[in-house]
Amino acid sequence: MKKIRQTILFEAISMAIQALRAQLLRAVLTALIIATGITALVGMLTATSVMESSISNQFTTMGANTFTIQQGGRTIQIGRNGIKEKKQSQIPLKTAIKLKNNLAGKGLLASVSDNLLSTAIIRHIDKETNPNVQVQAVDINFPSVNGLEISEGRFFSGLEQKEGRSVAVLAPDIVKQLFPNTSAVGENIRINGKPYRVIGITKAKGNSSFMSSDNLAYLPLMSGHKDFGSPSSSYVTNILSPNPKIIDAAINEAISTMRSIRKLGPGEENDFNIRQADNLSSILLESLSSIGIGAALIGIITLLGASISLMNIMLVSVTERTSEIGTRKALGASQNFIVMQFLAEAILISIIGGFIGVFFGLIVGNGLAFALDTSVVLPFKWILLAFIVSFFVGIISGWYPARKAAKLDPIEALRYE
Repeated sequence: MKKIRQTILFEAISMAIQALRAQLLRAVLTALIIATGITALVGMLTATSVMESSISNQFTTMGANTFTIQQGGRTIQIGRNGIKEKKQSQIPLKTAIKLKNNLAGKGLLASVSDNLLSTAIIRHIDKETNPNVQVQAVDINFPSVNGLEISEGRFFSGLEQKEGRSVAVLAPDIVKQLFPNTSAVGENIRINGKPYRVIGITKAKGNSSFMSSDNLAYLPLMSGHKDFGSPSSSYVTNILSPNPKIIDAAINEAISTMRSIRKLGPGEENDFNIRQADNLSSILLESLSSIGIGAALIGIITLLGASISLMNIMLVSVTERTSEIGTRKALGASQNFIVMQFLAEAILISIIGGFIGVFFGLIVGNGLAFALDTSVVLPFKWILLAFIVSFFVGIISGWYPARKAAKLDPIEALRYE
């Protein structure tokens, strides 16, 4: 009995393929309707996955075992939700250095830095960069804490840091603009008119719409403080936990040390802010998840329109093939066989449309990966979802036309012209 049912199923599929070949143009156009809906669904969800991957990769470079003590008071606003921090007093250079030294005595490596400029222009002879270079003042621990690597030359020495010498380390994007054919190490540059000698080039870390790690100029902490610091400057202390598993203990130790430096009483709130890279990352990813839901709804609506079109085309096919259906039933075809044949046609069209839609959806979605200069994403769960959706679209769209075909009276169907 089971073999008989399998034979009937295979025969129904075979006849469905023959019917689609006979109406090839209609089948292709119908499949393209489904492909359009799947392209919209997969493309939007893939683009969201690309953005999530880009954010995760960028924040991962900061390190899972690092955190920051800095001045609060800034607002992160994403959509309707956001994090608003209470305005806090600045963290002067002396306070940040004292915190760093105290933490070193407790076995925690820390680095003091300051974002001096975000719209600097760097010049070398007759060449200059765009006015979007970021300039940071950093100490000798900065590379170890922040995972910064040198590709050419070296980083600042202890003497250069202590004496505040006019030296600089450049990121790759600046080097490409100012030194396209020669080495930058040993050359003289001017940052907003102030002279510096290049002693090192950092390795590329990658840029995104959220961070620009390759368009930075680094100065020794005292040099930057002397040349571009101001009374309102607030310094940031990045702290490296020896192990990601004990980062909470490290954070508590850092908070205790900073409170002691600030002379805060037991009942007083912290007048500084603790931030982990994954906190901001989770905020952005949460926002993207909402965008992903919206994208999925748009794709589903598009698919709904495609399924209605498929149902309409299948109904037209039933009407046009009334005589054929009557002949099959007169020769002994059962209602179930007719249903299976028309369902098989609808499902085959939907699956073919699904393959086409997934292909173009991945191309559309990963176009964003090339725009963000990040890795290509193959969201297997969305690809699987697309094929599942295609299958059910075929069933839903083909069921009513199939039942209508199966219920046709064979005598009346044979008379139909």
